[in-house]
This record gives sequence, C-alpha cells and structure tokens, in this order.
Amino acid sequence: MRLSASNTKIVIYLFFSAFFAFLLTLLPNEYFRDRENYIVYAIDSLNIMGRYDGIALVTNEPIFLLLNTILSFFFEPNAVPLVFVFFIAFTISYFVFIRSKNILFVFLGFLAITLIPQSFHMLLIVLRQAFAASLLMWVAYYFWQSRLFLPLVFCLGFIHSSNFIVFAFFVIDKLFSIFISKNINARILFIIFVSGFISFMIMPLAEVLALRQATEYDNAKSGGGGGNFILYTIFLSIVLTQNKQRFVDDGLYVIAVLGIAIYLGMYFLSPFAGRLITTFIPFIICLMCFFGNKRALLLAIFFVLVNAFVFKQSIESNSLTDQGVRYLLGG
Repeated sequence: MRLSASNTKIVIYLFFSAFFAFLLTLLPNEYFRDRENYIVYAIDSLNIMGRYDGIALVTNEPIFLLLNTILSFFFEPNAVPLVFVFFIAFTISYFVFIRSKNILFVFLGFLAITLIPQSFHMLLIVLRQAFAASLLMWVAYYFWQSRLFLPLVFCLGFIHSSNFIVFAFFVIDKLFSIFISKNINARILFIIFVSGFISFMIMPLAEVLALRQATEYDNAKSGGGGGNFILYTIFLSIVLTQNKQRFVDDGLYVIAVLGIAIYLGMYFLSPFAGRLITTFIPFIICLMCFFGNKRALLLAIFFVLVNAFVFKQSIESNSLTDQGVRYLLGG
C-alpha cells in the first residue's frame, strides 16, 4: 500500500520529531534545575496531594500529580520526568514541521527551540507548565472552533495553574470578538490593556486560591531591563504587517499574538509575565515559521540571533545546575 505525498510528509515529521525528543531524553536529570522535584512527584505524588485540602487541592494541579502516580507504575522515578521531556519536545517539533513553509524555516524553528532561553527552559526545566502548553497546542489545533475549546483550556489549569489565567484571557478575547470586534489589531490592543489591569490582581488572587506559586511570584521581580519588551514589541509589530486578518480563525496564530500581547501588557507590572510567556513560546516559534516570505525570514533570523546572544548567560543563571554548566557549557 502506497503512502500519498502528504502522508509521507507526516511520517517524516513524526519520525524526526520523535528522534529530536529522544535525544533530549538522553540528557541526565542532574544537569537541570528542579528535576529533583519532578522525581519527588513521581515517588510521592499522592502524599503531596494529601497536604492540600479544600480549594487548595483543586488549584494545585491534581491532574499532574495523578498522572505522575500513573506513570510511576510503568517507569522508574528517574525516568518519569523524561517522559514529559519526550512529549513536550515531540509536540513542539511536530508543530514546527507542520507550520513551517519550507525547510529553511524548519531549520530556523529548531534553532529557535534550542537557542531561545525561554524555550530551552520550557523544554527541560518547567516540565509541568510545558506539558500543559504542549497539550494546549493539540487542543488549539483540533478544537479551536469547537465549543469544547474553552472547557478543555480550563481543565489544563489542573495540570498547571497558570492555565486558569490563560483561560480567563481567552474568555475575555472571545467576548470581545463576539460583541465588539473580530479585528485582530483591536483585540491585541484590548488584551494589552486588560493584562496590564489584571497584573495588579494576580498576586491577591493567587493567595486567595492558595496557589503554592504565590510565594514565588511575590519574591520575583517584574519587568527587567526591558530588552525582551523591545524584542517582542518588534516581533509583534512585524507579524501584524502580514495579511493578518486572514488568520483570525487559525487558533495557533491567534494564541501566539494574544500571548505576546499579554506578555507586553504585564511586562513592567507583574513578575507573572515572565512565567506566563513560557506557555506561549511554542506558539510564538511556530508563528515565526508560518508566513514564509522575506519579511518573515528576516524576522526569524533576527529573533534567533538576538536570543542566541544571551543564551549562554541566561541558561547558566536560570536553567542549569553546576554539573550541567560544566558538561553542557564547558564552564
């Protein structure tokens, strides 16, 4: 039985996505910060759930904890985080393949996956949030225009609580597009304004809901030097010069531009911006590869080069253990 050209492409995409994901699972847990916590989840997730009661049990990612329990029946605790690494890397790679216009953009997409510090951190460090972000890609791909889309996004909050915030923004955008305007420029400006306003509410809400991340966000700093604000403003501005209204029914496109808008709106006002952008990084990388014209090519090269310039310092400070620095960076 012969495969059609399109089916052959899919098989190739699946193979290379799985191969890339497999390569990442070969990197030892000891190289990456926070991996020991994921091993603890694999060993003791039911007892961790037992520490919560009431609303805290619901808002502190019970599905993720239960999934760890299930995986621990089939894999050693040290291997459970690698299962998540494989799924995350496979998903993002596959979507880079299917969204890229040609092989050059596939190449740039994979450079972006590995050289954008936020992407590296997503792939290998914040596995819980990255797993939820990967599932969001599949949900958007198959259910964007379905009534199931928003309920499914809400359910992802039980894997990583940041998705409750993502869900709220999607609901706000949906209402705006129904009752006011479907124009993507208007929606982006509105989301920037709303995200700035919501920035002041996130910390109190996190404390009310008993989210364990509340302390992390409270101790973190907002904004930073402003470099990423400028970079993502340029990125969004160039993307919006494309024939954007044609893509308002494309879930992966809309989520990417809304994600950048949320990030920019929160950037100087809330430490949550730096965490939330992780959810949108896979969509942003796919958006970078999507258009396939000269403007998109220059943007992709610029975006990768700027991030590559700060890559070593960023992952050394935020992503790697001392052992990881020695073996991966030669430090």
